[in-house]
Amino acid sequence: MDSKYSGVSPVVGVMLMLAVTIMIAAIVSATAGNFSNTEKKAPSAILDVSIYAHKQYDDFSTPAMVIRHISGNVLQTKDLQIVTYYSVPGSSNISRGSIMGEKPVDVKESSGTTQFGVLFIKDDSRFTDPDSHANWFGNASASFKPGDILVTPAQSCDSEDAYLGDPELKENPGMDQIFPNVNFGEDEFVQGGVVSVKIIHTPSGQIIYDKDVVIS
Repeated sequence: MDSKYSGVSPVVGVMLMLAVTIMIAAIVSATAGNFSNTEKKAPSAILDVSIYAHKQYDDFSTPAMVIRHISGNVLQTKDLQIVTYYSVPGSSNISRGSIMGEKPVDVKESSGTTQFGVLFIKDDSRFTDPDSHANWFGNASASFKPGDILVTPAQSCDSEDAYLGDPELKENPGMDQIFPNVNFGEDEFVQGGVVSVKIIHTPSGQIIYDKDVVIS
């Protein structure tokens, strides 16, 4: 073969390999871009959590939990999971709680027993229908906005029975759900105790609140 053609095949081969490499790189880059575009992002919000051993109301006290939305994005409560971890002081008893989605609790009232969400948005001007679940944590309509508060149904616990061990402490069914295996009223849930609280944005799997909360 003529020497002037002897270098053609290797050059063509290198060019083909280079072209294939560039095509593969472009496909990988496009695929990675699609994955990054479809990845769920967690909303950004500043929250504050307060937990009470004996929150005083008009003529009774009860354990309670309050979550305040200070600022940031509106949160859809159906997309949130609240996880609590509480180690009872001086005991091997550990409470691990997880709240996600709508969960009703029965609350006694003077007119009979009614249902509340374990947590609900307290805003009587926005949620006017007492029979609606629109303000319940986990409901598709329960949008948690800056300035809102999520509360356990403590305000309606004045007709509840008292916890054993403390006749002045009314039962709060919401707290019983959030803190399973805790004997309220028997020195197991006291001021100064520490609760680890995480709030997770479930579509993205990201934690938007993670703090140790001292019980007031």
